[in-house]
Amino acid sequence: MEYDKHNVYICYPDNWDFCEKGMNRIDGMIQISNGDGAFWMLKKYPSSQAPNDIANEVLAAMRLEYQDMEVERVSEVMYDKFVTGFEMTFFYLDLMNEARVLTFDTGLLTYAIFWQTGNQLIIHADKEVPTDRVLDAITVSFLRGKINNKSKVEMKKNHK
Repeated sequence: MEYDKHNVYICYPDNWDFCEKGMNRIDGMIQISNGDGAFWMLKKYPSSQAPNDIANEVLAAMRLEYQDMEVERVSEVMYDKFVTGFEMTFFYLDLMNEARVLTFDTGLLTYAIFWQTGNQLIIHADKEVPTDRVLDAITVSFLRGKINNKSKVEMKKNHK
């Protein structure tokens, strides 16, 4: 499936649940989930909120729930955006789980991407695929489609 509204472009599996709340506002949110506990979320913030502060707030909340988790800081350029955040690994119900928070500022808005999954496989095109790869692909579709706070459709219109 594709979502291309309110200056946001995302591709996601057609059998996953999709929920949009207030994306026409500065504090909008999208959540995509598979029904087995894996989810991907995008949250918009005013650009006055620093990406590092948002990532640190998510990390603090996760540490309250999962004290023994392993954390690795992420700071890199992904598709022309300086992205900062954390990769987290922890046990929950005897299963290894992964979570990631990535944040960046466009100058107009700050975005936070947060996803979480257990070590599970899903069937896609008759193949077993790790859920974290699906969540990463959703992230990539957003980062690649997000250029200077304009969606792909708007970018095409402006380049005619």
